[in-house]
Amino acid sequence: METQIFPTDTQQQLKSYWQRPGGKFGTLAGLGILAAIGYYVLPILTSIVWNTLNFGIALACLGVFLYCVTHRKFRLSLFYFYEILMKKLVGVVIELDPFIIAEDYINDMQEEREKLYKQATDVDAQKEKIHAKIREKEAEISKLMSKAQVAKERDMMPELGNATRQIGRLNEYIKQLSPIHDNLSRIGDYLTKIHKNSAYLIEDAKNELELKKDLYKSVTSGNKALTSALKIFKGDPEKKLMVEQSMEYLKEDIASKLANMKKAISYSSDFMKSIDLDNATYEKEGLKMLDSFNPDSGMKLVSSSAHPTRSSGTGSSSSTDYGDLLR
Repeated sequence: METQIFPTDTQQQLKSYWQRPGGKFGTLAGLGILAAIGYYVLPILTSIVWNTLNFGIALACLGVFLYCVTHRKFRLSLFYFYEILMKKLVGVVIELDPFIIAEDYINDMQEEREKLYKQATDVDAQKEKIHAKIREKEAEISKLMSKAQVAKERDMMPELGNATRQIGRLNEYIKQLSPIHDNLSRIGDYLTKIHKNSAYLIEDAKNELELKKDLYKSVTSGNKALTSALKIFKGDPEKKLMVEQSMEYLKEDIASKLANMKKAISYSSDFMKSIDLDNATYEKEGLKMLDSFNPDSGMKLVSSSAHPTRSSGTGSSSSTDYGDLLR
């Protein structure tokens, strides 16, 4: 007796994992696990990739920076390029309108003059304050001297000591303030002189600018007038070039049209000659026909007796007469 381990039914087939018990749940659970792994792992992978890319860019920038720092010729080239660029830019700005730059400079001078006036006023105010303090301390010293004299006469030694020490301190204070007062006085006088002279300097700069403007306008108008006068003789180069090009176009156009006309005349002449030749040929043939035309012989019937040599049965006589007319 044989024991069959596998079924002998050939119609029965293995079921797929999806059709087996628990296959659907296992498939869905696997997809969920893969989605969770992707949800948590993909940001990490993306972060790693972007960090690697940023790190590569940072290394490249660091290499360029180190090359710029360590390579002296490259630094000098950049410096010279910057200098050339700034000079070109300044040149363009100066060429646009130099009077605007001069006017702006004069306005700056006026603003600085106003600031100087305020500073001179502040210096004079400080000087007057110090002078008032010195006067105050001198008056206080006078009072203390009187007090010390009275204390000495009355043999009041403590009061005399306090008064003399205070007098010493006030004298030291005055000695310290006096140089400051003198310096402020000199500074104030110097600032006042500068303030006065700056007015003449600004006025002189304005007058010079006005003269430069007038000179520039005069020279510009004269140059424009001379340029207009020269254009009468020389003409505008661009317009002159356009006129020359248009004249060249006219020459070429006229030449081409004349060539076409000559060609047409040549063709028409040959055609007319052929027509004239044909007409002459026709006229010559017509004259020959007129010369050979005889109305008495061509338009009458000729009897056989008049022409005995021709037979009447063949009709050759009549055909010959008409043939002469058609020639």
